[in-house]
Amino acid sequence: QINLEKMSPVVQCRPDEQGVRIAYPDTCVGTDSHTPMVDALGVISVGVGGLEAESVMLGRASMMRLPDIVGVELTGKLQPGITGTDMVLAITEFLRKERVVGAYLEFYGEGADALTVGDRATISNMTPEYGATAAMFYIDNQTIEYLKLTGREDEQVALVEAYAKHTGLWADDLKSAYYERVLTFDLSSVERTLAGPSNPHAHLPTSELAKRGIAIDLDKARADEQAGRMPDGAVIIAAITSCTNTSNPRNMVAAGLIARNANRLGLTRKPWVKSSLAPGSKTVKMYLEEAHLMDELENLGFGVVAYACTTCNGMSGALEPHIQQEIIDRDLYATAVLSGNRNFDGRIHPYAKQAFLASPPLVVAYAIAGTIRFDIEKDVLGYDTQGNPITLKDIWPDDSEIDAIVKSSVKPEQFRQTYIPMFDLDKSARTQVSPLYEWRPQSTYIRRPPYWEGNMAKERGLKGMRPLAILPDNITTD
Repeated sequence: QINLEKMSPVVQCRPDEQGVRIAYPDTCVGTDSHTPMVDALGVISVGVGGLEAESVMLGRASMMRLPDIVGVELTGKLQPGITGTDMVLAITEFLRKERVVGAYLEFYGEGADALTVGDRATISNMTPEYGATAAMFYIDNQTIEYLKLTGREDEQVALVEAYAKHTGLWADDLKSAYYERVLTFDLSSVERTLAGPSNPHAHLPTSELAKRGIAIDLDKARADEQAGRMPDGAVIIAAITSCTNTSNPRNMVAAGLIARNANRLGLTRKPWVKSSLAPGSKTVKMYLEEAHLMDELENLGFGVVAYACTTCNGMSGALEPHIQQEIIDRDLYATAVLSGNRNFDGRIHPYAKQAFLASPPLVVAYAIAGTIRFDIEKDVLGYDTQGNPITLKDIWPDDSEIDAIVKSSVKPEQFRQTYIPMFDLDKSARTQVSPLYEWRPQSTYIRRPPYWEGNMAKERGLKGMRPLAILPDNITTD
């Protein structure tokens, strides 16, 4: 998320050996599998292994084979009430079926033109989930507006626009681009969606929860609850997490609004649900506070626990001891609902037998429902003071309200306030700098490589090698 909001200039400009300033497109390699997120800005950004990233830091070139370039035409537009998360989960299923492994995808068309950079970044972020290497969008007015919104300098924004238009990288100049392979996806076909229970490409429209055998036996679950027990299918983790979604202001504002609406109607989070909010950037809390929505989320249990990866990679922490013990004693089918990008078996929490990916506002709704057996489109979340039933449609915010709050509450100064202190070069210049890096043995981030020490430094052959494991298809590291 820091690459998207701050570090990528989109167009670099540096002096050559003669001191002449040369402009050229920005590129990025990173060791995180979701490095392609910044592809949403029109920057080629790909994930690589740790050794390759280290060699690039030391000035060596990064070698890659010329990839297949696949055009993905996005047509239509999203229906009212459909989020960027719903869109990317549907696209992930579509692209997995189309077998785009290792390809560079270029998204274009009227549908792509209308997407905000936040929505584009949601698509680019999940590049590894559909097997591609990069997921590019053209540089256009949406890109320029996003650079302004995130507090980039006026001179840099002007450079990006001028360079893209002069070199043929502007969206209008690429409309006649030819692709040997073209895929077409209709955005208007997307409906409210989960992914699960075990894979991010396991597309699960909420309209089919009962048909798929997920939303069943709610009466039994409610009876357990009334008897003071956790219900079957209990949602023990509800987490708004992962840069996939927290980098998208529309998703986060929608979550805040659904929390506000739920609070006004007296709805509460179920007591066995461990809820959390872990944005990928401090700016998220700033604009939620500006919109008076942070308190609403905290009231439902979605306070900020960290600005980092947490639940999305299995670091949600322990459950309350009595909840954990009840799961063990009753061999309870417990689940997690999160706005992350991966839900492989065993990844999210050892006591969550399965996990479902969902948009941030849906995560809030499931914290109120308390069980995956709940048909989120039809079943009753609670009752108002007059005894009227409350369903999802009663608390779901209008798109116009979401857009209005994003426009009024997300501001460039929030991004500057977050990132300028991190990159204070004047402050760094006043610090005594050693010509050699001072290794910190206790560091969990940067460690001295052992390759040139002791026995590891000796010349080694490749004799007597054998496989460590032989595995079937679709096996994850989790």
